[in-house]
Amino acid sequence: MGRLPKRSILGCVILVALIGAIVYAWSKSSKPKATPPATAAGESAARLGAVSRPTLNFILSADGLPAKGMWKSTPMFADIKKDGKLDLAAIPRLGDGAHVWFGDGTGKWTDTSAGLQMDTSCGGGVALGDIRNSGHLDLVVADHCRGVFVYSGDGAGHWQAMVEKLNPAISTPKSSENDNEALGFYKGSEDLAVGDVNEDGFLDIVAASSDQGGLTVYLGDGTGILWQEARSTGLPNGEEKEPEDENNGGWANQVRLVDINNDGHLDVVAAYFAGPRVWLGDGKGHFRYASRGLPEPTLGGLYRGIAVGDINEDGLPDLVMASEVNGPEVYLQQADGSWLALPDVLPSLKGGAVAVALGDLTGEGHLDLVVSGRGEKSLGSDYGLFVLKGDGKGGFKEIETNLPTTGLSVAWGVAIADVNNDGLPDVAVCTGGAVPGKEQGRPQSVRLNSAKPRKETVKPKPKPEVVEELPLPRLQVWLNKGGG
Repeated sequence: MGRLPKRSILGCVILVALIGAIVYAWSKSSKPKATPPATAAGESAARLGAVSRPTLNFILSADGLPAKGMWKSTPMFADIKKDGKLDLAAIPRLGDGAHVWFGDGTGKWTDTSAGLQMDTSCGGGVALGDIRNSGHLDLVVADHCRGVFVYSGDGAGHWQAMVEKLNPAISTPKSSENDNEALGFYKGSEDLAVGDVNEDGFLDIVAASSDQGGLTVYLGDGTGILWQEARSTGLPNGEEKEPEDENNGGWANQVRLVDINNDGHLDVVAAYFAGPRVWLGDGKGHFRYASRGLPEPTLGGLYRGIAVGDINEDGLPDLVMASEVNGPEVYLQQADGSWLALPDVLPSLKGGAVAVALGDLTGEGHLDLVVSGRGEKSLGSDYGLFVLKGDGKGGFKEIETNLPTTGLSVAWGVAIADVNNDGLPDVAVCTGGAVPGKEQGRPQSVRLNSAKPRKETVKPKPKPEVVEELPLPRLQVWLNKGGG
């Protein structure tokens, strides 16, 4: 072929440039535009690269909830004032005691914590129940440092202490010869659950120790003031340990009272320091071990959160446990009461899980899973929330949402409930705490690379990236608005 005239070459160049400009302009105009954020969650979506039309959309509704603090607990929903609108309770670490917020049904909250103040609280757990059979919900608090507190409620936001610093008898010195410092390990409660374990018509407490002492049952008499520590319950404690237990009963990060085997009696499920555990109750205050198939790791304290629900819809409640190593672990209950472990349901979660909760977020009739954890093992505020859609057969698949998947400062606990009564369950999360490379959102004076090079020519390693905390409240409620 001969050469093209210069004019033809120039014309081709102009034509190509014109086509490129048209394609570029079309792509800019047709590209979906990000919705302007209505709250601080908008920055979360922008920083996380959230898709414009996720499978589930959530709106932050935290007006009146704390912007600061270390909310080291699982949030608890209940209709305290009996107006058909859910209220909220939680307890902070390095705070002034448990707090209660009344909800208005739209996602706005009013602090109603008069009478709950402590000098200093250490975080732990909260539970609500009608301890006195008065028709009003009372509040029971587990404090990591001080033990169990019981407060009477009047349904109007006023609270009065009935019992403070309740701890197992083993924590009390019996003589001057006792080692008071050693006995101090038995004081404090990490979490608790409330229910009528001996079926006498009065609510009881099952409290998990925060260091040593295992699980203690306190039997209630309906006054809220007198609590009898039950003996020989079948649960591990400071005086009745599991074989080869060198931690005097140890601790549990979370405990739940549920009827796990459908026999009408309350059972105990715990994120025990020695691994996930189930003990079946007989309705008389005694329990027997029923954890066949559940893991027994050599390293203690790896499991933190618990969720119970019929995942595969066979009529038997199943378990989801939050492992700080493996992330969420799912165990299906078998007909013989044993437990079958499923394959990893969230392999993308590289930094482990802290909390889990089950609920039908998608409205398809199957239990879905919310996980708080770390997608990557990074420095800083690298905790986030992840949603997995359930198929009703035991399978889960991660779906996209606009919830923050990083940028949270330790996501301690999650809860699911329909806050605004629209038929779609919503999500609450307690956050705040010291994280590697950061503390309370402020840089630490930590030398990340203190080793000196052996040769002057060796270049220092770059400092690891520190994930900044998102400008979100430390206690958050996210309203579920359904699909995009």
